[in-house]
Amino acid sequence: MSLRKTAAAAAALFAFLCCAAPVNAEGNMRTVNITVDTSKDRKQISPYIYGTNAGLMNSDTLMRSVRAGGNRYTAYNWENNASNAGSDWKNSSDGYFPQRVSEEVRDKPGCVALELADVCARKDAYSLMTLQLAGYAAADMKGSVKENEAAPSGRWNKIELVKGSDFTLTPDLNDGTVYMDEFVNYLVQTLGDSQNGGIRGYSLDNEPALWSGTHSLVHPEKVTCAEIIEKSVTMSKAVKAIDPGAEIFGPALFGYYAFLNFSDAPDWRDIRKGNKQYKWFIDYYLDEMKKAEDECGTRLLDVLDVHFYTEAKGACGERYCAHYDDPACVYNKLNATRSLWDDTYKEDSWITDTGAKFLPILPALKKSVDNFYPGTKIAVTEYDFQGSGDVTGAIMEADALGIFAQNEVYCANLFAGEAQYQLAAIDLYTNFDGSGNGFGDTLVSCVSDDIETSTAYASIYGSDTDTITLVVTNKAFGEKTTADIRLDSEYSSVRLYGINSTEAKVLDLADGGSAVKLNGDSITLEMEPRTVSLLVISKEDPVSVQNEIEETPDIPEEKTTEGNSIALTLTIGIAAAAIICAGVLFVVLRNRKNK
Repeated sequence: MSLRKTAAAAAALFAFLCCAAPVNAEGNMRTVNITVDTSKDRKQISPYIYGTNAGLMNSDTLMRSVRAGGNRYTAYNWENNASNAGSDWKNSSDGYFPQRVSEEVRDKPGCVALELADVCARKDAYSLMTLQLAGYAAADMKGSVKENEAAPSGRWNKIELVKGSDFTLTPDLNDGTVYMDEFVNYLVQTLGDSQNGGIRGYSLDNEPALWSGTHSLVHPEKVTCAEIIEKSVTMSKAVKAIDPGAEIFGPALFGYYAFLNFSDAPDWRDIRKGNKQYKWFIDYYLDEMKKAEDECGTRLLDVLDVHFYTEAKGACGERYCAHYDDPACVYNKLNATRSLWDDTYKEDSWITDTGAKFLPILPALKKSVDNFYPGTKIAVTEYDFQGSGDVTGAIMEADALGIFAQNEVYCANLFAGEAQYQLAAIDLYTNFDGSGNGFGDTLVSCVSDDIETSTAYASIYGSDTDTITLVVTNKAFGEKTTADIRLDSEYSSVRLYGINSTEAKVLDLADGGSAVKLNGDSITLEMEPRTVSLLVISKEDPVSVQNEIEETPDIPEEKTTEGNSIALTLTIGIAAAAIICAGVLFVVLRNRKNK
């Protein structure tokens, strides 16, 4: 390692140690005890939980699944690539999608799906494409659709789920009809099937319980429970006939109200009266899809697909408040992820005001699956705890990803416009070193005795316990936190990576310096307020760099690296900065000498 790299590593470590707020005036420091046992509670982690929606797929983040979905997709016309924004933007029918794909696919049918497949192939990610079920697709790209042009009219093409005749790879643009099974066949013939380079999964449209609001010119009436079941079954059968290995995701429900009663669907009360075993709409949907499978002999729902946007309020009383400088609001935000799994947590929201019968949500979904359609996987294909411009966002995202792994979620896709800190947290799990190395594929027992301050998730690779990857959050707003970590055997090296308030990226903090100390089967980790740390703990000794040190040419004393310059000008005081940097450099160089 060159002196230049050493200085840069020291500067990065210095930034991590000095980020956010310092220890409070009283010098308080919290302590959390974390116990890791690699022999207990092993669970395979689905890589697809580290996913995003298509709007973020061209970022540098190494996501492992991408969903092409959202309100824009409900009226997408795969034949001419027109789509309609619905209530999101003046019911505009336009060329939104062609403008956002590469030139190679821009003029081809299904350009969105072709672009999706290409990005997923390059990133080795799972591809999930939305199929249109609402009834009509945009016929043109002429802009806003007026109320008197609601479907059926010349501004729309009718959607048929099943063509009933021979497919073509050059769809007829003048017949006024769009065939969905022909779309699936086109993708299979163009890209390959789901097992050979093609689209891996298909979503049964997007948030159907909201169609009468988001796409009132397409589907002005509220969707009934019977309608969504009939369309789901028909579309799923058609997909499975063309590509048996493709997975079906449904019904892409928007949130708790849809889970509960399909947004008070017109026929829900009668269904509920007729079958008291249905506690909520989720039960009914799973049961009906299972009955359809029993009738045809083919699994028609592979993945129960829901969306989750927290309803929890900040201390200010606002949902999704942006008060990242308010400790009480930040506290509420950082604990909002607990509605996913923790039955001891009660969020401040309209859901708890009305009973919160089905919170925490992931265990409730799992219970319904076990009761009505065993073997069905669970996906959260839209979620966002927000905080794109604040490190709080990275902490919430890192916590959510650990929760998804702990609760055996199959696929999860962040849905956000701006997501700098959330994407950094995904990279922490998938690409912490910039070389594609990430969190292990097998979760193991990891217990924190203070989850309000610090959550932790540990993993190994397969059954190999020689290396542990451990993610630890510090939720404390203005206090350092010491994590006393107990391992189940002795390890010889540890490397620290982290995210803090200085920049929305993963920092490589070399061997951790004074922030992390390894003593055989225990580790002491000192965390600054509001940070996320990832430790790579190994039984193998670090590779010696002695030869590299000997070959490193001397650098004139008056020349300093950019990292040194930044570190020495931080506002903690010239003397303090010099002492800390000197100490860090000493530790790094001493470690190199020992190696």
